[in-house]
Amino acid sequence: MILDIDAGNSWIKWRLHENEEIVQRGSQATASALDTGLELPKIKTVSAVRLSSVANHSLTQQLYKQCLGEYSVELQVARVSAQVGQVTCGYEQPEKLGVDRWLAVLAAFDKYSQSVLVVDAGSALTLDLVGPEGQHLGGYILPGKKLMRQALWQGTNGVKVEAEDVHNLMVPGVVTEEAVNRGCSLAAIGLIEKLAAQYPASIVVTGGDAKMLIDGLSLQALHCPDLVLEGLCVSGVEYSSGAPD
Repeated sequence: MILDIDAGNSWIKWRLHENEEIVQRGSQATASALDTGLELPKIKTVSAVRLSSVANHSLTQQLYKQCLGEYSVELQVARVSAQVGQVTCGYEQPEKLGVDRWLAVLAAFDKYSQSVLVVDAGSALTLDLVGPEGQHLGGYILPGKKLMRQALWQGTNGVKVEAEDVHNLMVPGVVTEEAVNRGCSLAAIGLIEKLAAQYPASIVVTGGDAKMLIDGLSLQALHCPDLVLEGLCVSGVEYSSGAPD
C-alpha cells in the first residue's frame, strides 16, 4: 500500500491506497502535526510514502523520521520538473513553482486531457492555466478568503468579521459582516470568470473553499477535492529524499 500526504499551510490531508482503491484517509491541522506528529494509520504494509508539502521544512524532516520509525520506509518528496508526460512547466525556473500547484496541474490534465483552469482555494487562492497540449501557461496567486478578511482586520479599525456561509452574493451587504464576506467571495469569483472568458477551458476546483466558489460561479466547474493527492499518483512525477539535512 502507498501513503500519499498533501501538507498545506493550514491543513494536511492523507490517503492510503492500494492500486485504485482508497483504503483510509484523514486530515489534520498542520500546526498540530508540527507539535505532535501526524496521526497516521497503524498499518505495517505501507511500501511507500509520498509527500507534497508547502509547509515549513521542519515538517518534512519530522515526517521523514516518523515514516521511517512507523513503516521502515523513507519519505519521498515530490518536486517540480520541467516536464511530466505531455505537461510542460510554464516557469522559466520550474523549482520556483509551488509543488502543490504543479501536482494539481498534472492531475487535472491527466484526468481531462484538455485545456483546464485549475483553481486551488486554500490559504492562498491559486489559478493555473493549461493549454490543450499540456502547456502550463503560468498562473495567478492572491490571498484566500480568510487572508483577505485578516488583511481588513489588520489594516482598518472596526472591521472584525468572522467567516460565514455566503448567499445572495449579488445583493449588497447591509451590515459590515455581509459586505466583507460577499466582497471577498466576489473578488475570487470575478477573477475566475474573467480568466474563463479569456481562456476557454474546463474549470477544475480544489481546496477548502472550493464549494463556496463553485456555488457562486455562473459557469460550470468540476470539484476535485483530492487533486494534489491525485497528482502524486501521476506517472513521471519526480521525487527527492526527505532525509534531514
